[in-house]
Parts: sequence; structure tokens; C-alpha cells
Amino acid sequence: MTVDYPFTWQDLRRVAGRCMRPGGTALTQSALEVCNLADGSWVADIGCGTGGTLEYLRHSGMYNLIGVDPSDDMLLEALPHLNSAQLIRGRAETLPFRNKSVDALFCECVLSIVDDKPKAVNESARVLKDGGYLVLSDVFDSVLTGEDSDSLGVPVTRGFLSKESLLAILAQFGFSVLLWEEHEQFLREFVARMILTGECMTGLRCGRPNISYFLTVARKSTTPFQSAASKGGAAS
Repeated sequence: MTVDYPFTWQDLRRVAGRCMRPGGTALTQSALEVCNLADGSWVADIGCGTGGTLEYLRHSGMYNLIGVDPSDDMLLEALPHLNSAQLIRGRAETLPFRNKSVDALFCECVLSIVDDKPKAVNESARVLKDGGYLVLSDVFDSVLTGEDSDSLGVPVTRGFLSKESLLAILAQFGFSVLLWEEHEQFLREFVARMILTGECMTGLRCGRPNISYFLTVARKSTTPFQSAASKGGAAS
């Protein structure tokens, strides 16, 4: 299920800047401190939008950067600011990378609008090197309600994931969680800024008590595990 918002990315860009999400680069920096990536690491931003996270990462000069987004318009806007990064059109569910080719993946405020969340996490596991890091920040349902199970038996909520569902999906695909933080205040501040500028935020209104915001850093196990794709015999 895709969550439909009553505003466009241009609305978000105008109000929030190029980091179009609660917490901005403050949460990105918190995640980097946990990952402690080596110089020359390959780092990809999935759903990179107009490149706010990539530009922040570029300032260190430490990483080989790749941005992936399904929107040509967003990639075109990001391009002038990121001449040292590779920008590729693609989706979280079908990442355009070889197996075990990336050291870290950032997926900030993206998973909630992906139709097949387990498939996106499975793809992250496929492309990350053993011991690689998956950084997720997003809205989540803080009340465990309305769960179904997907074909792998992983619990999946309708709409936003709950914490329990997300942790179950990460464990299913061989990730161990190194950090979980909840940042409801960042979400409230973001919504308030949008409202004050006249944008409609009914989908994430502050009065909806079960919606909050999280940051998590998960590490791919160094123990081999069989992905959904490999179980089906599909070539990567």
C-alpha cells in the first residue's frame, strides 16, 4: 500500500530545503557516528530526492557516493550540486547494484512510501557487503494494529510499519539492530513548519497520536543467509 500525501515534493522542497524530512542531516550524522565508515566506502542514498543527504556526505570527502531515485525531475535538480556522485534512476525494491557491492545504504523517509517493504529490505541485504550498514529513518505506527503477514510470514502493517513489524523484517533478512531512537519531536516540528506555510499535512497531523518518527541503524550479518530471491532461483 502506498501512502498518498496531499502535497508534492516541490511543496516539501520549498519548506524543508533539500533534506525533505524530519530531523534533516542531524539524524544522518547520528547514523554516521554509529557506522564509523572507512575512507573510500561505497555509500548509496536510496530515494535520494534532490540530493540533500548526498551533499552532506560529500563535504567529508571520504566516501564514494551513489544516489538512487525513481524521479528524473529530482535527479536533475540534484545533479548540479553533486558532480562527484553517481546518480541513477531506480527504486528501493529493485536496486541497480551488484550483490555485496555497497558498504552502507541510507534510506531516509522512503520506506513508508514503498509498496513492498520486505522486498526493499531484502534488496538492501542483497547489495550490502557482509557487515554493511542499513540506515533507516521514517515515520512509524507506535501502536501495533492492523497487522497482516506477507508470503514469508513477516508481519506487515497496513500503511505505516510498527516498530515490531520493522524489526521482524530486518531480522528476517539477516540484519542486527545497532541503534533504535524515536524522534517524535522532529516530526512535530516538521509538521508545524508545513502548516505554518499553508501546506496541508492531514496524513501526518500532530493530533494523530500513534504516528511517530524513528532512526535505526542495522548491520548485515556476516553469516550467510538465503534471500527471497535466491530461494526462488532468480539471478541477481
